[in-house]
Amino acid sequence: MTERTCPICEGKFTAQRVTSLTCGAACSNKAKKLRSAIKAFNEGKRELRPATLEQAMRLLEADEVISAAKVQRPQRVLFDDEVDDPAEDRRWRNAYARRQAIERKWMRDWREANYRLALRYLNEGKRLPMWMTERFLAKAHAAYPGGLPPLT
Repeated sequence: MTERTCPICEGKFTAQRVTSLTCGAACSNKAKKLRSAIKAFNEGKRELRPATLEQAMRLLEADEVISAAKVQRPQRVLFDDEVDDPAEDRRWRNAYARRQAIERKWMRDWREANYRLALRYLNEGKRLPMWMTERFLAKAHAAYPGGLPPLT
């Protein structure tokens, strides 16, 4: 990537992304505070010291550099098969919805089977696995308030 100067600490760093503005988390937090101070200054709610104004100007200049770098990024190219086709989009959405419905049914069935297993373990006095928490057991009792149905 490119080497940049941090507008907060004025240290050199290698940007990991096009949008990287500061050298790290500490400077990022300082930049957020500086932005809020700039906003308050622009609204006339506070005054800024000359050193803070200088830092604010460096931050605004760095913002311009980032904006220019974003503009220079290559645009995403659409392939012929990615053209807008409402029917194709609807088919994909419906297929995704069907898959989600099937997975929800699987999870519901799995949960019900484990509720029955938990209650059977409790009735037989077996040691419960670690994943059978108090909350899980409460849900199992809520799912089967009268106890387990008879095995068929």
